Amino acid sequence: MSVGGNHTDRLLIDAVAPERRVALVEHGRLTRLWIDRGGPSRFDLHLGRVSKVLPEMAAAMVELSGLADGLLPFDRYNGPLHEGQWVLVQISRLGFEDKGVKLTGRIAIEGLGMILRPGGKQIEIPRKLKDDDRRADLTAQLKALQTDDDGIMLRSQALDWDGAALSGEYQLLRRQWQAAKTALAGPKKPQLIAPAQSEVDQMIERHLMAGGGAVVDGTNEFVRLRGILKARGASDDHLVRHVGTQLLFGASDLDIDLEDEINNALSPRVVLPGGGWIAIDRATALCAIDVNAGGADTGRDGETRAIDLNARAAKEIVHQIRLRNIGGLIVIDPLRVKSRAGRDKFEAVLRQSFGDELDGSVQIGGFTRLGLYEFSRQRAGESLSEVMLVKPDAPELSPQTALNSVVRAVVGECRNGAVGAVTLYVAPMIAERLAMDARGVHILQNELGAAPQIIADPMLSGDAYRLEKKI
Repeated sequence: MSVGGNHTDRLLIDAVAPERRVALVEHGRLTRLWIDRGGPSRFDLHLGRVSKVLPEMAAAMVELSGLADGLLPFDRYNGPLHEGQWVLVQISRLGFEDKGVKLTGRIAIEGLGMILRPGGKQIEIPRKLKDDDRRADLTAQLKALQTDDDGIMLRSQALDWDGAALSGEYQLLRRQWQAAKTALAGPKKPQLIAPAQSEVDQMIERHLMAGGGAVVDGTNEFVRLRGILKARGASDDHLVRHVGTQLLFGASDLDIDLEDEINNALSPRVVLPGGGWIAIDRATALCAIDVNAGGADTGRDGETRAIDLNARAAKEIVHQIRLRNIGGLIVIDPLRVKSRAGRDKFEAVLRQSFGDELDGSVQIGGFTRLGLYEFSRQRAGESLSEVMLVKPDAPELSPQTALNSVVRAVVGECRNGAVGAVTLYVAPMIAERLAMDARGVHILQNELGAAPQIIADPMLSGDAYRLEKKI
């Protein structure tokens, strides 16, 4: 089954490369793009080994898999610690700058609908639920599930879940804890037991559990998501697997060219519908956005034209800020208007476009004496340009982005008949990354049927490549 049909308000998930790209398409437009490259995150569950006890710091250093030793404070672990001891720990803080990873031995395994605290005993229901009968019903259901004095904290997301969904969620979390206990019983080396659920995973699962549609390009990801829905007793009718010779984001039966939309989201210039354009310039301290008429509606009254163009610009600015994931201080230079009503219309459209974000993440400053408009938006991770480009203001793809682009393109060629023994010529930086990270080569091997020979070609750069079949 290919994509086809109406894809308004759907998630489109591209999982054919070492990274996942998740696009939210609403009313025929790309409104959000998430890029998930994995890696360590808070609440990852590890089996570690105490490498050194530091009494002067009231902590111990713990050897981890794939990370530098982490710091485990004595007051975050129940019981004594000694060198060589195997411990189950979670990351409570990732390392940054000159600070290392910080750990906790008080395990809390987070799921979409609940948090499991082994040995925690207590069952907690969100206070926002005021219906006493529903609270009692949920408490009874969770007590029936409770094993080994587990502590279970229900999340607001799961207040309306049925018994099958609650049971499935609990069993998913219990399996992670059982895997941890099994690893601790027969330790051989430090290992990552269970990666924490990423923000992208939580977003996808919330969407699916609410009945939202999703199309997935990538067999493993499709099977994983279908398994999660089935484990919770939820229907998977709205989860569709993309098949065919084209990659999902470039599929001709979509009403939108997602690859083109993504490239446009990296451009500083955005053309407005109906004429005019905006320029988006991100700097270290703030993001400046300039509204330009560009000859739009040249025959109309200047004031009326400026008011209408500013209103169209305000709506597009909010769209671009969300799509590009821009946070911090944002300053807009709209077209100058003489009337207070004209300025009020600009602000009204801006506020209406932000909607629920005004309740917390967006703080409006308003117009300044110089006619600029200021507001701030809470930062939520890296912006799209920071993720994809070498520098946010440079068009050059970052090495990781270029690597994923090459893998994705070769997978596309495989779907059109390029299989068997091949030689893949890539830029030196891509060859180096493929040698360091086996995931890309493994994906290509599965698609081609044989591991490709990777050759660094100094004449190639970025995501340029050449694929030659071996004779």
